[in-house]
Amino acid sequence: MIKNTLKKMISVGLAAVVAGSLMIGCGSSSSKSAEASDPSKLKEVKLKMYLIGDKPKDFDAVYSKVNEKMKEKINATLDVSFLPWSDMATKYQLLFQSGEDFDLIFTAAGWGYYSQVATKNGFYEITDEMLQKYAPNTSKNEPKEAWRQAKVNGKTYMVPSDKEDYGTNVYGVRGDLMKKYGIDKIKTYDDLEKYMDATSKDTSNGVKVIANGGGQNLQWPYMLEKYGFTTINGAPTASIAFDVKDTSGNVFALVDSPEYKEYATKMKDFAKKGYWASDSISSKATRDDDFKAGKTATMVWNTGSVARTVQDINKANPTWDAQVIDLSAGIKRTVQPYVNNGVAINAISKNPERALMAIDLLKYDKDINSLTWYGIEGTHWQADGDKKYKALDGNANFPPTNVCPWGWYNTEYARISSEEPAIVQETVNGWKKNDTVTNPLSSFSFDDSKLKNEMAAVGNVRTQYGVPIDLGMVDDVDSAIKQYRAKLTEAGLDKILEECKTQAKTYVEQYNK
Repeated sequence: MIKNTLKKMISVGLAAVVAGSLMIGCGSSSSKSAEASDPSKLKEVKLKMYLIGDKPKDFDAVYSKVNEKMKEKINATLDVSFLPWSDMATKYQLLFQSGEDFDLIFTAAGWGYYSQVATKNGFYEITDEMLQKYAPNTSKNEPKEAWRQAKVNGKTYMVPSDKEDYGTNVYGVRGDLMKKYGIDKIKTYDDLEKYMDATSKDTSNGVKVIANGGGQNLQWPYMLEKYGFTTINGAPTASIAFDVKDTSGNVFALVDSPEYKEYATKMKDFAKKGYWASDSISSKATRDDDFKAGKTATMVWNTGSVARTVQDINKANPTWDAQVIDLSAGIKRTVQPYVNNGVAINAISKNPERALMAIDLLKYDKDINSLTWYGIEGTHWQADGDKKYKALDGNANFPPTNVCPWGWYNTEYARISSEEPAIVQETVNGWKKNDTVTNPLSSFSFDDSKLKNEMAAVGNVRTQYGVPIDLGMVDDVDSAIKQYRAKLTEAGLDKILEECKTQAKTYVEQYNK
């Protein structure tokens, strides 16, 4: 799921003080005596939960059924609020800094603020004892490597997904436009740019090339994945990376690489050609919204998101002939860590044990898991054998697999859409067979606890000076990069980089023991 435009944060110095104070007086799980095996002895509680995205129309209907089962099994119900994608950057950490009263929240290493909140004591520590008592299925079935990846300063603060997934970006394009522009296939970056160039020159239908953030969405396929690079979890967004083929633990600042200049130059060229709207920096639309609406000719995101959008388009507008395109064959990559998706408990939760029991049910109760992933069978989906599902007419009101259930993925219960383009599985199978490498740093997460002020400052500099480069909205690329690097230096990027190098080397040494 996800690589997204995550921006301005409030002062982290103040945040650390506030978040740290939130932990005062928090008890451990052993201080309570919930009888996990007998719901009748449990006091009824309402667990407040935050998910990411937009609340679909049938959410309450689906979760009322979830809550019937939750109440029966653990005498608890879920009261869910949504944090829209457009607000995630500014409001996620604020939930903890403000001391908001809630119990559960989706989290993720790298893009979902896991390490940032964990190092500020915002999450409740999940011990082995708690897991065995309140989440026995999770304790028994979660891969050992997932628990290792979830450690922050030796402690666990999330229940990770059990899914091994790829973060590689693919493209969604329209076959009808390809045909219109005389493009038979898109197999290379040159082919893609011929398609995008033709779209930008075609003023007959008002279709832009790409929406919502423009070049920001192209950082990964054009600057990182194209060269076999990936970013460090927990480091400032798109700032510190490593080569997946280099297992030594070496990391580097992207802004100093020739690949960054190449990317910045390309974005300047794309912006000049009008690939994206000038106001895309402030767009609230998600990456797929305008593609679905026919306002853009291209989208770029992970395989699941692009595949779902292509399916939706071809149902609503079959003449568009939407297609999934992969340009990464032959480029080495790693599997994303288990902690790329997970669920955490708020440090000030009044019901941490019950929250953990709820996570266990979300992951391992088949009925609850299926409801949260696919919706109501017969309304939103229907089974197609044991491992596939077919979306029904009501799926728009609860899009299967897309209502932020990613934190409790269960390999045993997972289904794929029977309408998913065959190219998706063919592509992923090709990655697994030919292009996947192992690198210890794929599960490493940077501990920024000693550098909170620098992290905040670098984030602000990135928003002020880096994003305009991403969007090609600078007069001179060389001068813009020079100024950006100077501001990053002032903000403390070099301190962050040196600390990241030290931690990465240590992590790899321990990993290889």
